Amino acid sequence: MPGSIISIDESMIPWRGRLLFKQYIPGKAHKYGVKMYKLAATNGYVWNYVIYTGEQDSTAGVGHAQTVVMKLLDGLDGCYRTVVADNFFTSISLAECLLEHDTYLIGTLRTNRVGSGGRILEENLSRGE
Repeated sequence: MPGSIISIDESMIPWRGRLLFKQYIPGKAHKYGVKMYKLAATNGYVWNYVIYTGEQDSTAGVGHAQTVVMKLLDGLDGCYRTVVADNFFTSISLAECLLEHDTYLIGTLRTNRVGSGGRILEENLSRGE
């Protein structure tokens, strides 16, 4: 079992051959390949992974990133873990969903994310809140 702090990130498996779900991401070191999302423990071991095969992976009414995170965390809920993720995965709806499963989320929130950014910018917070 992974520890109390786990991280979620995406990776590219380099691949130049023919493949139906091969991705092209110009900003990555390996521009062509198979995109995968992974859940790793603090010791570096990959606990779970999901291979991105296209748009059909998304659940209706839920964002793609939230669907991926919930698939990766399948079987780990109720253990009061902390998930560390980058701004691709982080959203208020994901944080609320994870809290229902006794899991916490740490990550940078994009202000232009649909359903997230406006709520944060409207709040008047004082230092330390």
